[in-house]
Amino acid sequence: MERPKVSICIPCYNNADEVERLLQSIYRQSYTDFEVNISDDSTNDETQALVNGCYPMVKYQRNQKPYGHILNWNAAIKMAEGAYIKIMFSDDWFTDSKSLGAFAAMLDNNPDAALAFSGSRQVMLDGQDGGALRHVTAAHQMKYYDRAADASFIDGLREDYRHLFLGNQIGAPSAVIYRRGSALTLFDEQSNWASDLFLYFNLLEKSPIFAYTEAPLVSIGVHANQYTESFSDKDERIYNDYKYMYTKYGLNRSKACRAYFTEQFLIKYHRGFREAKALGIGGGLFVRKMFKELAATVLSFVTSRFRKC
Repeated sequence: MERPKVSICIPCYNNADEVERLLQSIYRQSYTDFEVNISDDSTNDETQALVNGCYPMVKYQRNQKPYGHILNWNAAIKMAEGAYIKIMFSDDWFTDSKSLGAFAAMLDNNPDAALAFSGSRQVMLDGQDGGALRHVTAAHQMKYYDRAADASFIDGLREDYRHLFLGNQIGAPSAVIYRRGSALTLFDEQSNWASDLFLYFNLLEKSPIFAYTEAPLVSIGVHANQYTESFSDKDERIYNDYKYMYTKYGLNRSKACRAYFTEQFLIKYHRGFREAKALGIGGGLFVRKMFKELAATVLSFVTSRFRKC
């Protein structure tokens, strides 16, 4: 039997209704050269009953014990047999019937590209208005809004894929399709907050070429139970993830990455010069960024005092 072109890989956990919405969007696609793989971490039988009763064509595995987020994501990918890997988180879905075909076409038309990504439609779920969600800005507190990478990000990424470290505008893994290659590329199981960035770095290290469309090919379900919502603004796990990324990919060799890590992590998380030095960051850069942060703090304090007068 011929292998499918695209493997749609779905990790899930106790959310059969959302899995059903995703599966409905998959089987509405005009592009049909695909398989669907589900790795189920659920502690109930609802997703299994859904698949057995309505979607027997899906390749399904029920994990005896929940793997947890990243291990379950990788378990779904390891089920894949296709040439292209299309991860879909179970609370997301394809925006319209031509989405999957557009994803596959980006890789078909760009044979040297390691991955392709699209814009996304951010949809508030469960009555969320965005106000309670930490990563949703005031400008986007509506039922949905479309998000796409800006031109400067795309240009910077084409110039040097390490610019990804300066801010992730590729977006959620559901907005990405990537080439299988000689060996499956998986999420880094030592990562945490920034697990998607590790996946993209691993792919772009192999080939820094990518394809992109700003069209919102996927809809991303935004809700308070998302994994990233469990992290506070200065969560140590975020710092540890970015420190690990900075060292793993040799980002100290990039002037822009050194400056960004110093300002956004070493200074923000109150790390000292000893740690900066151990990470290959010079004293001059560290002191400049430290005084910049101090000046901003003083200015904010003075401004607030004058407003009260």
